[in-house]
Amino acid sequence: MASKRHSSRSQTFSARAESETLPALSSYLLSLIAIKQSNLCVSADVHTTSALLRLAEEIGDSICLLKTHADIVDDFSDRTIKGLQDIAKRKYFLIFEDRKFGDIG
Repeated sequence: MASKRHSSRSQTFSARAESETLPALSSYLLSLIAIKQSNLCVSADVHTTSALLRLAEEIGDSICLLKTHADIVDDFSDRTIKGLQDIAKRKYFLIFEDRKFGDIG
């Protein structure tokens, strides 16, 4: 028996973003994908705040999500967080923190 395709797979990202049953964050991400016409996510494997902020500034207009790794940023601080938040708001992308060593016991 052939599996049935989920109805959302035939909808545009914009249409999917408008679903009333979708969580707000999911809706926002789908809206970003539609607006930017890209679903690009970049993993920022850099070791300093200045390198992280510079990367976010350079690629922010082209991405929907920036995956960060606070565990490997040597000088991670409130300045790092504030800087990323400011750039993300201005360039319209989400920040996803990937705790590199969070699952190592």
